[in-house]
Amino acid sequence: MLELILLLTVALPIAWLYSEYHGERNVRIGFGVASLMMSFGVAWCVGKLDRLQSNIYFSEATKDLIQNTIVELEAGKANEVLEGLKSLRKEFRPTYETRDDYDLLVDTYIHKISEDPIEHQNGTPFWSHETLESYSSEINSSQAPDQPKTSRDSEHDRDEEESSLEP
Repeated sequence: MLELILLLTVALPIAWLYSEYHGERNVRIGFGVASLMMSFGVAWCVGKLDRLQSNIYFSEATKDLIQNTIVELEAGKANEVLEGLKSLRKEFRPTYETRDDYDLLVDTYIHKISEDPIEHQNGTPFWSHETLESYSSEINSSQAPDQPKTSRDSEHDRDEEESSLEP
């Protein structure tokens, strides 16, 4: 699909240019409108992807910041955490133009407050000590007992019943 979009992004303006000298008026207008619409569409997609990348960038670093702060506070290192957070606040200078190396500042902070920091691996939504099973069991245990089951829960229950009926 991506190849087709890239091909159309290049081919439509070329066809438009060709039709300016060799085509009818309706063909020229059609290629022109299609070329402009494709250009706007590609620009919009690139903008959305950049925003998604920014969300990922800040989310990963913030997850490390929160997790390590909780671990160290539970370990009784409140003074070290407070000093580290003050240092992070002092060094963090975001602008609309840059990210101010937020991930590097958070990495410095977590290494400053912890001897063995928990770090988020690139692209993985869990930390190295978490597993998918522990994450899903944590979510399931946080559901209220009176909360209605979803269709996915019902399918899971039905599968368990069918498997228990088989010899």
